Amino acid sequence: MGGRDRVTLFVDRAVSGQTGAAIDFTIQLLDTGVSKVNIIGDVMAPAQRQVGDRWQRGEITVADEHLASGVTESALYALASAPPAPRLQGSVVVACAPGDWHSIAGHMIAEQLQAGGVATAFLGASTPAADVGRFLAKYRPDALAVTCALPLFFTGFTELTNAAHALDVPVIAGGRSFDEHPEWAIRIGADAYAPDVARALEVLAEWRVTPPRVSPEPIVTDVGLSKLEARADEFAARAITELTTRFPTMTKYTPRQLQRTSEDLAYMVRFAAAARYVDDAALFAEFLTWLVDLLEARNVPKAAVAAGLESLRTLPELRDSEVGFLFEAGLTLLA
Repeated sequence: MGGRDRVTLFVDRAVSGQTGAAIDFTIQLLDTGVSKVNIIGDVMAPAQRQVGDRWQRGEITVADEHLASGVTESALYALASAPPAPRLQGSVVVACAPGDWHSIAGHMIAEQLQAGGVATAFLGASTPAADVGRFLAKYRPDALAVTCALPLFFTGFTELTNAAHALDVPVIAGGRSFDEHPEWAIRIGADAYAPDVARALEVLAEWRVTPPRVSPEPIVTDVGLSKLEARADEFAARAITELTTRFPTMTKYTPRQLQRTSEDLAYMVRFAAAARYVDDAALFAEFLTWLVDLLEARNVPKAAVAAGLESLRTLPELRDSEVGFLFEAGLTLLA
């Protein structure tokens, strides 16, 4: 059975809630000689991405996606408990950035590192930076690995790197936020980026020979951008009235549709702040493209996204702020 067939089988079991069948399938792969690292990296991780892509295309619901994620988590725990235990060298703490509740990627990398011979502690989703710092001070690992699913959590990522660097602990970054732009990880504090566990293990081996120079000076986040991000829901609420004028079909929206529209407007503000934080307009442009694809799969036209962006742009706090030029560029992109 090829890798693609394995992924398809796992996805079918996950989205239908067949926890037992998914666990049996992963253990069978292990019994046939497939390593834990490869089962996670070549089957479970691609399956989880496929589930996310199917949700984006509107083929499955949020409930289906959550069900599949629960099945994947159960299979991960079953796989982790299966012998044999590896001989361990070195230690790593794995955490998700504060605010990031997408914990499966972090769980996967933790299990892969453990299977690859590194003692690993996984702290789960959205662990506060202060608590991570106390944990690092107590156990003094060789590195902190931070996964970040969305650019919305970049400031939280920086909080973790600051906590680690204060204790001379280097940071490895991973997660979908950096897949196409590893430079963003370095800009917000990471000492290295690893697209997969193989690279993470290489980095750790290199650091055991030549420890990286870690700066104890914290990265200071932009106060103005933080304030804009904190007010995203407020801006969205104020823009709804303007948007209804620009996009009259909204008068027929249900309360749920209006709520989702407000959430999308708030996301526009937050992603614009994230783009400004890493000083890369491509981040906001890529978000808008993703949002258009997402909404068009749900029969919402691109014009609605442009109208939403224009409505936000009418707010002086946004138009005249550090993200104002991003709104202008976004409107050009959507024209």
